Amino acid sequence: MVRTDKLTKLVAVYDQFHEAIAQLDDPAARRLVENWAEIRHRYVEPVGAPRSAFASGMEQGLRETPMLLRSIHREGRKLAAQALAVATSAHYPDFLQKDAERLFKIKARGSIRGENEYYLVRHHVDLLEEDPTQSEELKLLCSLVGKFEARGK
Repeated sequence: MVRTDKLTKLVAVYDQFHEAIAQLDDPAARRLVENWAEIRHRYVEPVGAPRSAFASGMEQGLRETPMLLRSIHREGRKLAAQALAVATSAHYPDFLQKDAERLFKIKARGSIRGENEYYLVRHHVDLLEEDPTQSEELKLLCSLVGKFEARGK
């Protein structure tokens, strides 16, 4: 069995996601697709840094993509979010599982340690703000973010 590295998985996620949102009749979606088309080659054949560094940056981008989707019109935003979830599940399911495990540990500990954990929690806050059924979880995560920010990151 051929092992696929993290960067290759992430390129596949982004390819599938952008292919899906290219079907939307939305200027923000078009800009995202055009941007990916312009920079894709940098990730397919990375130069100047290890593949792991490029993968790390793409993982952070994957966490921030839901924030970018807010600029897409309401109907399209839901389809784009679904496309992102499908692409991630198809090509990099470990990403979702690892994030869930990390989030569980942070909540159990009751504090955020470092910038990577901060951005992970911040991402989940952004996701939960869209879901009124998650108010208790949202309060907990906002409290963790607030304590971390008060320390000055």
